[in-house]
Order: sequence, then structure tokens, then C-alpha cells
Amino acid sequence: KERREEEMKQQRKEEKEDKISAVRESVAVTTADGNGVDKGAEAPTEAPSGKKGFFSDKKFTDLQICDPLKEALTACNFTTMTDIQAKAIPLMLKGKDVLGAAKTGSGKTLAFLVPALELLVATRFQPKNGTGVMVISPTRELAMQIFDVCKRLVDATKLSQTYGIVMGGVNRKNEADKLSRGINILIATPGRLLDHLQNTRGFVYANLMSLVIDEADRILQIGFEEDMNQILKILPKKRQT
Repeated sequence: KERREEEMKQQRKEEKEDKISAVRESVAVTTADGNGVDKGAEAPTEAPSGKKGFFSDKKFTDLQICDPLKEALTACNFTTMTDIQAKAIPLMLKGKDVLGAAKTGSGKTLAFLVPALELLVATRFQPKNGTGVMVISPTRELAMQIFDVCKRLVDATKLSQTYGIVMGGVNRKNEADKLSRGINILIATPGRLLDHLQNTRGFVYANLMSLVIDEADRILQIGFEEDMNQILKILPKKRQT
């Protein structure tokens, strides 16, 4: 009996690992030279003199993005791109699906926020259009960190695109009211997002253009697999991921 239980435990572990691998593969992208975007790194501001570290030799001003976004990045002291940013951002600006892996503190947040904001600006997305970009994060703490960077960057652009966050432990009615008014870039935890998708009237997500799943492995590992399956069934299939 103990042996059987151990075999079943090992089988469940292998099945979970297979599902995590499937998530990785489902959002992987191959570049023109046949190499997927793999391990990179990041740092929030300019590289210290004489020290490259996580940084590339590319500047944010080299990107094909609107001037207000370039100016906002400069105002926030984001000048030199990190490796993951230099690899991922140009692909996302072209509309590619991207799977990226990078160490903590290597600049992943900007790697997806910059192309997300450029997409909203380029399409002239407005609050009346609802949500154009969703960022799903495994925990409240990580969601707040992403929201803080997003707020800082959007406020610096002085553009009309709106941003917001929905997560457990926060007043749901206030979130629903904001969603009904239109949140263009939405940061969310899986459980609360699914709740709003299923129950919040006035939440416009039919125009979704880009979905970001931050730390997808962790989302599955902490038990949000079923929520994510439901979310992906509800959201428009034609989108960038």
C-alpha cells in the first residue's frame, strides 16, 4: 500500500511538471535565426560606469517606440536596456509571442510593459475600449510591484491610457467600478481576475490585444492551474502572449 501511494505521488509530480512544461511551450516563440528568447537579465536603471552586469549595449532610445514613451523612460532614469529587455522588446514590438526567462532584478517588468504601452498608444486605445493589455501575476506582492512600475511609467508619459490592478483582499466593488469605466492595462492575480471575468458587468475585455503571464511556473505551482484554464477559455483567442 505504501509503495502504491508513493508511485501515485510520483505520478502526480510528473504530471504537474509536464503541465508546467506545456505552459512554457505554449507561449514560446522562435526568432528569425531559429533561437527562442531564453535566459536574460535586468536592472532598473543605467549601468554603473565600467560595469555591464545584466546590461546590454542597447539604449531605450534605439527602440521604435513613440516619443512620449522614450521621454518617459528617460525621465524615470531607464536608459540602457538589460539583456532580457534588448532580446524581448523588439520581438514583442513586432507582435511576436515571447517566452522569456530571467533572474530576479534583471528587468523583466519593463521587458513586457514597454511594448504593452507602445501597443496601446499605437492603436489609440482609450478607456471606452476597455482592457487592451492584461498582466497576470501569481501573488499580490508581485502584482503591486508591477503596478508601481506601470504607474510610474504611464504617469511620466502624460498620455490618456489608463491602468489599474485587481487582486484578492481588496474591495471588489471599487475594482468593478473602475473596470466598468475602462482600465486599458490591467494587472491582476488569477483568482480575482477570474471572478471579474465571470461576474463583473461592464468589464470590457473583448478588445484584448496582449496577455502577459508573469512567472507562469509559479502560478501553476501555487495552485492556480484551474483558474488559469478558465481565464484562457474566456479571453479572446486572437491576441499576443
